[in-house]
Amino acid sequence: MSSSRQLGFSLIEVLVSLIVICIGVLGMAALQSRSLVQAQDSVLRNTAIMLAGDLIEMMRSNPDGALNGDLFSVNSKYYKAAGSDFATTALDSADGSCAKLARGVGGDAIAGKDLTCWLRQVKALLPVSDDLIKANFAVCPSLAAPMIGSTTPYSACGSVNSSVAMVVLAWQDASGNTQGCAGGICYYVLRAEL
Repeated sequence: MSSSRQLGFSLIEVLVSLIVICIGVLGMAALQSRSLVQAQDSVLRNTAIMLAGDLIEMMRSNPDGALNGDLFSVNSKYYKAAGSDFATTALDSADGSCAKLARGVGGDAIAGKDLTCWLRQVKALLPVSDDLIKANFAVCPSLAAPMIGSTTPYSACGSVNSSVAMVVLAWQDASGNTQGCAGGICYYVLRAEL
């Protein structure tokens, strides 16, 4: 009897190879999908950093509208508590133009223009609604930093005049980041000396 040798792959080996390749391709697709979500989350966080920094710099360049003496107070035209609107007197004094502002004038008119233009940027660059801005944004005096991981960082706002202002921004989370964005709302907090 002659023994015959089997040549090539068997059908089972080919099927197992296809299954392994399919699992690998599905894993790569899931990884790519997750990386896109994380990249978008990173873009939103960087945007919030930029917007908060912009507002602080606007306040620094307009001490007549931002400070009461040498301190930031609840009477500032830039002040906003969570759950309230920005000062309507400041917003009403703006003419709606976001062209380059003459910073030398200072006071309420510049504060109103700053806030109007800044809010336009916020609405254009972050996924926010008017209700979210009213409920979760804050620009306030701050005597202490909010607790790390706090779901309400605006609770560190103070009613006592301070040389430190705190800006709290919030936006809708689309990434499913439950660790950093409790309740589907992400926060960024910036505390800065004026």
